[in-house]
Amino acid sequence: MNLNKLFQCAVAGLVAAQIPLLSAEKTMAQAVNDLSSFQCQISTDDLYVTLALRKNGAVSDPMIVWKTEEFSSSGYTPERRCNEVTNRLNAILDENGGTLSGLYMTAGIVNGEAVLCAVNNTRSGCNSRNMLFTLNQDNRRNPSRMLRSIASAGVVGSGNVIQESGGQPYLNLEVLVNELF
Repeated sequence: MNLNKLFQCAVAGLVAAQIPLLSAEKTMAQAVNDLSSFQCQISTDDLYVTLALRKNGAVSDPMIVWKTEEFSSSGYTPERRCNEVTNRLNAILDENGGTLSGLYMTAGIVNGEAVLCAVNNTRSGCNSRNMLFTLNQDNRRNPSRMLRSIASAGVVGSGNVIQESGGQPYLNLEVLVNELF
């Protein structure tokens, strides 16, 4: 075998070895970018839940379970809260080009109420335009605990779901949602 043939075989071997790696990278990238939408549904135990859906029809585990009746007297039943927050998450997804990349959930105060909101960096805070929902009496005492509770629902993999910036926790929405599948 001449040197030219040997070189060609070596190059062909290297290319063949890279194909599985390239396929794996593409599959991981697709998992991040194939989120279709969020939906509000009723769980098997008759609770309203917000879940994520992929374009291939896969449905995530619940991201948020809507149990509290604390806001029902003012018209915000678990069903209404589930639908409204799900609509807000879908609007955020659309505004961000159909991806959750670079989006975080954090806690803050809007109109004197403790809330969770969606932001596009770990230096931003909550305001009336990015608010997702108001926290109930138990959770408003410790909003960081609420964020950690949402994060722990999906923690299976190795992604860094919670990031701290200046003592403020930020929940990486992309990592959270991907871990719910």
